[in-house]
Amino acid sequence: MKPIRWLDLFEARSDFRRAWPQLLLTDLLSRIIVVVALTPMVGLLMKVFLLQTDYGVLSDTDIAMFLLHPLGITALLIVSAVSLGIFFATQGVLMVVGFGAIEDRRMTWLDAIRYLTRYAVELVKLAGQVIVRLLLISAPFLAGVGGVYLLFLNKHDINFYLVDKPPEFWWAIAIAGLLLMMMAVIVLKKCASWIITMPLILFEGNHARQALRESARKVVVFGWKIALLLASWFAGVALLSGLVTFFVGLIGNALIPDLGGNFAIMASGLGLTLMLAGLGNLAITVLSTVLFPLLIVRLYRSLAGPGRLDPELAARGSLGKKASLQIPGKAIFGLSVAALVLVILAGYAVSRSIDEEADVEIIAHRGASGAAPENTMASFQRAIVDKADWIELDVQENADDVIVVAHDSDFMKVARSDLKVWDATNESLRDLDIGGWYAPEYSNQRVPTLHQALELAKGKLGVVIELKYYGYDRNLESRVVDIVEQTGMESDIMVMSLKMDGMRKVAALRPAWTRGLLNTASIGDLTRLDLDFLALNSMAASLAMIHRAHKQGMKVYVWTVNDPVQMSVMMSRGVDGIITDEPALARQVMELRKQLSPFGRLVVWIAGETGLLNGVDKYSTEEDA
Repeated sequence: MKPIRWLDLFEARSDFRRAWPQLLLTDLLSRIIVVVALTPMVGLLMKVFLLQTDYGVLSDTDIAMFLLHPLGITALLIVSAVSLGIFFATQGVLMVVGFGAIEDRRMTWLDAIRYLTRYAVELVKLAGQVIVRLLLISAPFLAGVGGVYLLFLNKHDINFYLVDKPPEFWWAIAIAGLLLMMMAVIVLKKCASWIITMPLILFEGNHARQALRESARKVVVFGWKIALLLASWFAGVALLSGLVTFFVGLIGNALIPDLGGNFAIMASGLGLTLMLAGLGNLAITVLSTVLFPLLIVRLYRSLAGPGRLDPELAARGSLGKKASLQIPGKAIFGLSVAALVLVILAGYAVSRSIDEEADVEIIAHRGASGAAPENTMASFQRAIVDKADWIELDVQENADDVIVVAHDSDFMKVARSDLKVWDATNESLRDLDIGGWYAPEYSNQRVPTLHQALELAKGKLGVVIELKYYGYDRNLESRVVDIVEQTGMESDIMVMSLKMDGMRKVAALRPAWTRGLLNTASIGDLTRLDLDFLALNSMAASLAMIHRAHKQGMKVYVWTVNDPVQMSVMMSRGVDGIITDEPALARQVMELRKQLSPFGRLVVWIAGETGLLNGVDKYSTEEDA
């Protein structure tokens, strides 16, 4: 056994230099296969498990409850094992090509994929065993983090701790961070001991369990050194990614003029910046997904090898000392040109389709909460002044069965009172100051009732009512229905919640009312639910999701968007509404976009999506803050 050397990294670089056309093409085609065939297969597998749930879809807290159930644990293990097996397969084909480079064999992507299919079952078994072992390692630490939460952060609503950050919050962060750091070190050390498992399967024909055991035995002397190598590698990738983002941003700011400038110049600057960003991302891809498997193969050769290809798919000496630009190189160039043409055609089609800027509904999040304390009559009044189309507010039942407007389970964040909403009487709320925390001039603000908020909004703007459930609601839905009808606001309200059960109850009471699901994370297709709209966070509101929702006749609202560039991006994606703390700014962005040509909006969209557009916030005024 040769001693492990840092020079293995440079030998892996040499392998890449000799076989880069085959490696890059193999990586590209592997990604295409994963996206086109394997990812839908994983989704289909997950749907089989979701058929056992009430709605066939899981969202937010329902996900945690599902994963604590035996069915959910089974689904987690199986789906994770298949997903990790797919990842192992994409790395495995690169290892095969890299192994061929070491032995001067010219391995094509098709050769590598054919070779890998012989070991696909063992790779899935390996993924399953790795997942189980990692879960067993992580479980005590994750349970400890849960215990820290219950010990330090369970007394008040979590939003109080996130906003106010009292000493116990920092104690919880420190202890939880220490636990997670310890877990990360142990997981990293364990992964280091498994680092040559895949080569042992691919090049020695070991079974999964045998390969894990043999890898740990071969690596034991160098475990911490390899762990340090892994940590350095991941840190280097993260650093490179950060540097690319930083410098591309600097170049983009220099090359892309302000929105009021010449759009031909702006488009040229955008194109050059995107090209530089593409080259930077290619470098990251090479380092993170192509060079890494070559390094593992080199480590395997040092620690265990030399191994063999069984069967041998290419003759020794067929690779040559320099990279061959034969079929693989031409294929890479051809695919790149084809991709560029498709991007240009798609951009042209999109620009032609944007003939008229559609109005987007502006929804003031808890009122205009960027300019006044949230969920107060002052913030609702400010939303009216700022020309919002809707106000969004949160409702709960208090101890006197009155529907009050409040977001958190208690009033610690807005009034420094640990009074729970469901324990609060009308009398106890009468003198509770929920605005002074924001600014002294709002110290006269009190907890509004839903009736008061609807009366204020009537004839001026609509109201989006979010039903909040903290486990103490008694008859929330029917009481909301009564108040809405008492105020005559039936045609000017929408109702939503994080809980699908709440929307089902509303549908049973008033089938014609507009209902939606507020969602942060989900498993399954939300567009299959019997709803009128989805209120998604910006990460979930992708083009594909918006298209699927519209195809099902559902609107998509996105929250909570306060950045003008992100507002413009979401409007370009086709969302139906923006939920924001800054309704005046959203109105300003929308009006600005109407002044642009379709091509101008397309350029702004691309620049915003890629993070290259800055400076739109200068259009906001001090009054918008």
